[in-house]
Order: sequence, then C-alpha cells, then structure tokens
Amino acid sequence: MKRIVLTFLFAALFLIRSPDKSLLAEGRGDGVCDAHIFDALLPESSAMQEGRSRDDGYPRQPQFDVLHYDLALTLSDTTNVIWGEAKLNIRVRSTSTAKSLRLDLKEMTIARVRVEEHDAAFAHRQGVLDIALRDYIKSGDTLEITVAYYGEPQDGLIIANNKFGQRCIFADNWPDRARYWFPSLDHPSDKSTVNFNVTLPAHYTVVANGRLRNVRESMPGNKTWAWSEQVAIPTYCMVFGAADFTVIPSDTTATLPISYYVYPEEAPHARENFGRVQDMVRFFTARFGVYPFEKLALVQSSTRYGGMENASAIFFAENSLGKGRNIEGTTAHEIAHQWFGNSATAADWHHLWLSEGFATYGEALFVEHVEGVEKFRENMKAKRENYFNFAAHTRGPILDSTITNYMALLSPNNYAKAAWVLHMLRNVVGDEAFWRGVRSYYARYEKSNALTQDFRMVMEEASGMPLQWFFQQWLVQPDYPFVRAQWRWLAATRQIELVLRQIQAPSFYRVPIAITAQSGAHAESHQVWMEEREQSFFLHAIREPEHIVLDPEAQLLMAVEVTKVDKSD
Repeated sequence: MKRIVLTFLFAALFLIRSPDKSLLAEGRGDGVCDAHIFDALLPESSAMQEGRSRDDGYPRQPQFDVLHYDLALTLSDTTNVIWGEAKLNIRVRSTSTAKSLRLDLKEMTIARVRVEEHDAAFAHRQGVLDIALRDYIKSGDTLEITVAYYGEPQDGLIIANNKFGQRCIFADNWPDRARYWFPSLDHPSDKSTVNFNVTLPAHYTVVANGRLRNVRESMPGNKTWAWSEQVAIPTYCMVFGAADFTVIPSDTTATLPISYYVYPEEAPHARENFGRVQDMVRFFTARFGVYPFEKLALVQSSTRYGGMENASAIFFAENSLGKGRNIEGTTAHEIAHQWFGNSATAADWHHLWLSEGFATYGEALFVEHVEGVEKFRENMKAKRENYFNFAAHTRGPILDSTITNYMALLSPNNYAKAAWVLHMLRNVVGDEAFWRGVRSYYARYEKSNALTQDFRMVMEEASGMPLQWFFQQWLVQPDYPFVRAQWRWLAATRQIELVLRQIQAPSFYRVPIAITAQSGAHAESHQVWMEEREQSFFLHAIREPEHIVLDPEAQLLMAVEVTKVDKSD
C-alpha cells in the first residue's frame, strides 16, 4: 500500500514527534543448543502483547456483518455534489444488541433511510448514521438497508483537475475515508462484495473494482458504468475512478485481463512506466497462490499516495508516470498487496505489518527473481538503511497500540522493518518451511481477516518450531540489535576469540549470526547464536584471518561494529 513519497512524510513526522534451522551455538565454540528454551524465557503476557486483541479504537458491532454494498452514484461536471443511493445487505449475527445499526458517514445529507420496505427512523450526527431496527429481526436474518443521500465529499472522493487541467474523479479511501462518500462499516475487519453504478457525463471512462458488467446510455449526455466485485474486500479498497482515460490492454496472462488506464498525454509511456507486470503476476501466483480477483487494472490517478493497492484497480500518483519514469518497484509492491492486504486482510489496524511487510518484501523478492540474489541483497540493505534512519529519530515497536492516528502507521516500522522480519523468519525456519507456511497462511485467510497470532501459529505448524520468542522480540520490542564485536587470533590453539556485545538499550535480541573469517582469497564460515547481551565465542580456523565479517549475506536487521583488539598470542 500506500507507497507514499515516504521521505517527505517521515521528515514531517520527525519534526512533529521524534511520529512482508540454523545451528544454534552454545556460549563457546560451534555447538548446538535447543531453540525451545527461548519460549520458556518469555513472560506469560507476551502472547497478548504479540497481538491477540482487537483494540485499534474502532467501535465494532459484532452483531452485524455487511455482506454486500450496492452503490448508485450520480455526478456532474457542473458541481462537486454527488447524489447517492447505497443498498447494504447485512447479516444479523445476534439480536441481543441489534436494536440499532451504526454506519459511518460524514459530511453528507440524508434524504431517506429504509429497512427492507419500510421507512426507518435515524439520527445522523458526528459522522455516525444511527438506524433504528424493528423488534422482530432475529439472528440469521439478512436485512436490506437503503440510504439515499447527497452532498459534496470533503475527503475520500477526490474531484479535481489533473495535472493536464482535465476534471477527474477518484476514490482514495485509505485508511478510513470511505465514510466521506458512502455509508459503511468503515473498518478492514468487515469485508464485503460491492457493485458500482456510476452515472456521469459521457466523456468519462470509469474503472472500478471487479468486472465491467455493462455501460449504458442514461440521462441525456450521460452514461452509467456498472462494475461488480464478487470477492469480499475491505472498504478502503472499494473505489472507482473517472477520467478521460486512454485504456491500454497489456500482455495478458492466460486467464487474467490486465490493462492500463492512463491520461492520453502519457499513454505512450505506460508500459515502460509500470515495468514487467505480467512477470510479477506469474511470480506472485507461484509464490503465494492463485491471483484472487477478476482483473488487474493499473490506473493513473489523483491518489495522495505513491501507489494505492485498491483491489483489482491499483491507483498510482499521476506524477509518477511519464516519459523516462520507471515505477516497477511500486508496481510490484501494489500487486503483492492483491494477496496480502486485499484478500488476506489484517483484522486490526495495529497489525498493518501483515499487509505492508508482505508487499515490501514482495517487491524485493521480485527483484531477486528477475535480477538475481545480489540485487536482492542491495534492495534489502537499502530497506535496512531506511529503517535505521527512521529509528534514529523515532522509537516504537511494529505492534504499537498507542498509535491512534492511523496515518502514523505508514512508517518504516510497517514497511522496511516488517519486510526484514519476514526475511529473518525465512532464515530461522528455512526456505522450505517458510514458503510452505506463507502459502498455508494465505490459503487459510484469503477473503478473510487475520491477526499476528494467526500468522505465527501457521508458521509454527509449517516449521514445527516454537516461534513466540521471535515474534515477541521483533514485533513487540522497539529498535534493533546493535552488536559491537571485538576479536583476536589465538595462534597457540588456532582459534578466533570473538566477543559480541549488544549495546542498544533496553531491548535484547536472540539472533543467529553468520561469521566469515577472511584471509586473502581464503574464507571460513561460522555461525553462532547470540543468547546473552555479552557473549564470547572461540572459533576454530585454519589460518589467521585478516578481518572478520558479521552477517556477510545480510540476513539480519542488525548494526555491527567490528574491531581487532591486539596481536595474536
């Protein structure tokens, strides 16, 4: 998601508030110890800290489940006022507290509310539409709620001229701005299917989620575009865009229509701008599972973000496209979101890393796929530096329940660090178990919601390893390990004496550290587990090394200083 031009956002945050089976070594030598001891060292409360609760501040209504939205919207070139009729199919899960239904809707005027065929009493204040329900509803009922409304959207639906001076209309809902233009349960835990019937002047082309059902002449000089998304998605992904697009069909996979919706002035550059789209779809399908939606449209738009992953209709910032531009990394990121974020969706905003971490790691994995492992390492190192720069100003864990402004979640914690968490997990459990677990997690939670604990449990099943210690330290603790290493050569025993100290405070990390002892073209590899804040290791070597390298293949989110302390004994 939201490939914001992060530099500017983070700079602003800094001014405001500083705000996706290695051998275990014993204390000495290259021995083996048991990873199970780590779980025994965790406090009982850590599992709760890890993220079982749903407490991001949104007032949930578990007695209701919106199954489907049918949105009819009429727009004009002469005013920014929209006229809407929203029909919501809602399942009643429980009648114990189902006397009224609260929908999110801001800055709109309500003309009428109906429950089934009956007019309903309602109150609309402070962004909440409270609808009275009849006493005879019972658990298991499905209600049709109809809301007729109008007004000028103050956010969420952006009606403005594009950079070429042409009027455009784009929904831009993340995180909870759908409520500015249609009534909803505006939270990612409530996923639904959606239909759009958008009526507007005939010169527009409209793109939205799902499949295009039809385009028909309506009022004089107008057309109505009917789109239907039959896969349940969160409201932040429910969008349409309208502009004088040029529509370019891409090279298409065997079953998936792919197309570009771009401004006519920049249509000649679309293919070079987006990059190897077809390869991305094939690669992520092989890694994660079948592509979950009916089509893939890449859309030039007025989104406030660099890229916004709207289900099957990804919106890109208009200024990111044009002659000589390449946004392949952003494209890969947003396409990876189709699996993680749009289909398998975090149930709570504080678990956003399950979306952004996978998408950020996904773009690096695609680099590895098309350009090789060295380019992948460069990509991950750049993400590591991005996080280090952020952490120098801002402390806080990935799972941070103190954050109430959801925009503050768009930080390197949930992008760069979260991608590194996935990469380190892959290193701990091994490639085979990691990919088996990722595919199992996606298969279990596609078209549904998950929390961090759900992902951890799937990965434990796939690897046969207890992983609470790993998730606790990387997601609940702030910061990262900073290891200061000192070494010397012991000629008499042909050993390297290596002392490792973690100097960050107050957190401590248990980490597997690969070590290379380099002497000319000769290199010897070792691996140790650091289990204490300060620890000594004695590593056998054939010859005296010229230098020591910690984590030579960039497997850890870790800062390192290495010093040779004196001559050999």
